[in-house]
Amino acid sequence: MKFRTGLLLLLLLTVRPVTGQQDMSGQWQSPHAIHVLNAAPVALIPFPKEVTWTGQSLIVQKKMTIEVEEAVGSLADNAVRSLKELLQTYRIHAGTDRAGAHKNETAPRILFMKKAQPIKEGYQLQVMPSEIRIHATDAAGFYYGVQTLRQLLAQKTEKNALYGCIITDGPAFEWRGFMHDNGRNFQSIDLLKAQLEKLSWYKFNTFHWHLTDNPAWRPESRVYPQLNDPANRKAGRDPDSTYSFDAIRELIAFARERSIRIIPELDMPGHSRYFEPTFGFKMESPQGIAVLEKLIDEFCEQIPAADCPVIHIGSDEVRIPDPQAFIRRITDRVKRHGRQVMVWNPGLPPDPGTIEQHWRDDGSAGIKNNGNPVVDSYGGYLNYYDAYSTIQQYFFQQICNRPSGDRNALGGIACCWPDVRVDDKSRIFLHNPVWPGIITYAEAVWCGRPAYTRNYTTWLPLPGIPAGRYFQEFEHRLARHRSLFFEQEPFPYHALGDMEWKMTGPFYRNPEDALYRAFAPELKTPAGDTARTRIVAGGIFRFADMLGAKALSSRANETLYLTGYIYTKTSRTIYAVTGFETAARSNRRSGGIPQNGKWDANGGAIFINDTELAGPVWNNPGGNRYIKATWETPANEIPFTDEEFYWSRPPAPIRLQKGWNKIVVRVPRAYGEQNWNFAFVPVKKGPGGNWQRDQTVRVCAAINKK
Repeated sequence: MKFRTGLLLLLLLTVRPVTGQQDMSGQWQSPHAIHVLNAAPVALIPFPKEVTWTGQSLIVQKKMTIEVEEAVGSLADNAVRSLKELLQTYRIHAGTDRAGAHKNETAPRILFMKKAQPIKEGYQLQVMPSEIRIHATDAAGFYYGVQTLRQLLAQKTEKNALYGCIITDGPAFEWRGFMHDNGRNFQSIDLLKAQLEKLSWYKFNTFHWHLTDNPAWRPESRVYPQLNDPANRKAGRDPDSTYSFDAIRELIAFARERSIRIIPELDMPGHSRYFEPTFGFKMESPQGIAVLEKLIDEFCEQIPAADCPVIHIGSDEVRIPDPQAFIRRITDRVKRHGRQVMVWNPGLPPDPGTIEQHWRDDGSAGIKNNGNPVVDSYGGYLNYYDAYSTIQQYFFQQICNRPSGDRNALGGIACCWPDVRVDDKSRIFLHNPVWPGIITYAEAVWCGRPAYTRNYTTWLPLPGIPAGRYFQEFEHRLARHRSLFFEQEPFPYHALGDMEWKMTGPFYRNPEDALYRAFAPELKTPAGDTARTRIVAGGIFRFADMLGAKALSSRANETLYLTGYIYTKTSRTIYAVTGFETAARSNRRSGGIPQNGKWDANGGAIFINDTELAGPVWNNPGGNRYIKATWETPANEIPFTDEEFYWSRPPAPIRLQKGWNKIVVRVPRAYGEQNWNFAFVPVKKGPGGNWQRDQTVRVCAAINKK
């Protein structure tokens, strides 16, 4: 990943005031009224700009007719293909006719019509008793109309009826993207196609393909075949795996059919450890630049500009003697082939007109400081934050710090950097919140955010305030989409916005104190120690980010407590996704797997009605402890196991007594860069065998006498 962990954490810590979520420096806003969202009979993501529910439904039949208005021409070709595939999943026979050819046909028809839209890629979808109309002026608009129809079809009534509606929709931002790092961990074309298919359902139009990194140059090279020689690649990192030019063209064509552009990244001159052993000289040397120029020529000759108008050259996290000369020469070479150049920021100084992809916490810096177009990736990487907290981060962020895009604020790209070696590539989607994160990001980048309250990315708003109600409403839609479209996919998230806890602390331990020293909240006879208490919301807490750097000691000797209450009418066993520190999937830093019978390697504990909850018997007790970053070390070559993340291991059984049950959680901070977290989300087995949120269990901050 881009080396953001320490820098980003510092930035996050320094900008959050200690006062927490009650500090309303600016009220977060949604582009939709909460009553409009709650009134929708179906869960739509991203939610359309305007929607009217007419009450006049359409009965879905075994046969439907697809008609394309003559003026539409080929613009609807990909939309029609997608629609036919969609109807086939419901065993609906769909014939295609020229519009008006069979006016006496009794089967409902789906009509594609050309009609001016106020926004590029916009569409209008009308569901009427006898027909469905999709209006647009470009191929993407027609395609997105079909994808919204996909969501309506998946949520038709028990009487096989589609809800009647008029939807007028269009994106807030031009660029809506997802980036996957295949330089470190190769993924097959089939796996990438599956990702692109579902990305298109949520109206993503950009796939940023990170093709090269320290382990390997992944694209085929006929000019320098030694780049594809496994001997010149990192052992254990798919050294035999290369994307042929045919495969690259195949994926680009597949993406285009789904209104997705592919932006290949050929990272230079950093992130390229493979280069010097392969050629015998550094990438930034005169000989190295000459090699890069030939590689750019080769790639551009094989992949036409029409297929690939933007090429990303990376340029970050590296120091070289003459960065401006390097960038100028490489930029000129890319432009010679009719392409626009894209780079990371911070990185080497870009030429004017270069697209800058910002990965620092403050994405507005580039927009304010120069005239280059900006793509925003500052909202947190999918492999960086705790899986559950990523949803909160994405939902409340404001892309480019603006309500909508313009020529300088292009949009956003969510990034997944699974740096650690992965054997089974499907585990990437379990160990990182790819699908729940991407769906949440789709809502943010398509709809935009009229205003921004930075605190809500770390302090989840309380359930009773407007922002909290918006978040819970979205969680309901997210859960619905999980059941509709991701039953067979890893989906590490469950709703948590309705819970409240009392947070007490931090308490400061003396140097001689053990990590598991008890303070007042867990003592049956409270001691005289005191600390600040506040009410906090949610089921995942990133304490360092919440408190801010000024509240943290340099000796990492803090202990925080959470106290909550659960009511049950009978004695019973519930289950909860729960755990403490988890490793960043980029650098493995964590206290490791706890000892048998414990939940936390750093001294944390969970108490149910004053009795400590016993932790599991671990497969690797005490293992995988790395409290320093492991980039480019042997530790990064050890694949993660499911037991290293609370969301990928079995939920914990918890025995509750009749009536009110008290939960106390002790969370010590053991070292400076600890991922100082705690998570607790009640779940139950769903009809399909998957775990889903247990809505009968809610954590309260105090006993509710009512």
